Amino acid sequence: ELGADLEIASRMLLGVAYAESETRDQIMPVKVPAATGFGTQWQNVGTLQNKTWELSLNFPIVRSRDLSWSVKAIYDRTRTYVTELLVPPFNWGAPVQAAGEMFRLEGPDSITGEPSRFGTMYGRAFLTSCDQLPNWTVDFRALCGPGKAFQVNSDGLVVWVGEGNSLSDGIIKNLWQTQLAASQAPYGSVLYWGMPIVMRDTVGGPASIVEVGNALPDFRMAFSTDLQWKRFTLYGLMDLVMGHQVWDQGFHWAHLDFLSKDVDQHTQSVEDAKPIGYYYRAGPPFSSGVGGLYDVLQPTNFMVEDASYAKLRELMLSYEIGSLGGVGTWTVSVVGRNLLTITKYRGFDPETGITGGDANSAAINAVDAFTFPNLRTVTFGASLTF
Repeated sequence: ELGADLEIASRMLLGVAYAESETRDQIMPVKVPAATGFGTQWQNVGTLQNKTWELSLNFPIVRSRDLSWSVKAIYDRTRTYVTELLVPPFNWGAPVQAAGEMFRLEGPDSITGEPSRFGTMYGRAFLTSCDQLPNWTVDFRALCGPGKAFQVNSDGLVVWVGEGNSLSDGIIKNLWQTQLAASQAPYGSVLYWGMPIVMRDTVGGPASIVEVGNALPDFRMAFSTDLQWKRFTLYGLMDLVMGHQVWDQGFHWAHLDFLSKDVDQHTQSVEDAKPIGYYYRAGPPFSSGVGGLYDVLQPTNFMVEDASYAKLRELMLSYEIGSLGGVGTWTVSVVGRNLLTITKYRGFDPETGITGGDANSAAINAVDAFTFPNLRTVTFGASLTF
């Protein structure tokens, strides 16, 4: 670890630190042949490397007899890499249904030598841009765009609508059951009008298993302020966590039971409404089926979502009353915690995860499996100092 503290203009204090650590001979359960009579064996499998940058800034804005005000900001960025793996790559996961192999552990790239990032989540992917369409035998990318056979719908997904049709024609022209023959479809599998398209590696092959997110954030920040005026004190703390993903299983399951708000189409116009089959896939995960986003409850790039957030972690106001009846110093306060969350996450709380499993850490097992959200609390207090 290497760090430095710098005082600027005899007022601001800037701290900079860099830390790097390496943990060798990591112990993990590794899958072994069934002939051994066991499913896994504990082995020393590899090396993890952590690299962290941390910055802090303390700035006293006002200093006087009756008034003082200071703000503080902290930033940290951590990357965890697998720099060595002594066994073939293998999948591991969280202790909930369908999440047992959502993470993959693999060593450095065999060609570039670049280490793999720990915490990466894998699953199936629905096409989200025209550039993802294949061009192996037919350049389907040239057939995608406004007014063309393939278009990007309101959910940001590439769907087939056919030449001369638009995304708003599904109900008006009774097109939702229309099929595109396998011989004409991008991956050699039947497509239904307006339905999401699962990415594949080959014509007629199974769905691709690709990177859909990472459980570890790109960076974290915290901002705090401390304001004192005469006998009043005001303190606030805001946390910011950016760039990590969470598999929202609660939102995902709701598509099976038709309980998701997405399935409710009563606010949609005839042009924009979608059928139940768009959200629920009844067929095998590697087939086209007649839809849909549920996809037999497997991690996908639609259900694994950005869980970045900003939280008003704490807000406290106190007042020093002074001595009462000649006894000590009395102070009354009110403290609110978890008061406000700003996020685009569709679940109850983006600050979530489950313990257990191979990682045994909620920070790694980024699955929102009906997790109860963090509580918002308001506490009133009184203290006596002698």
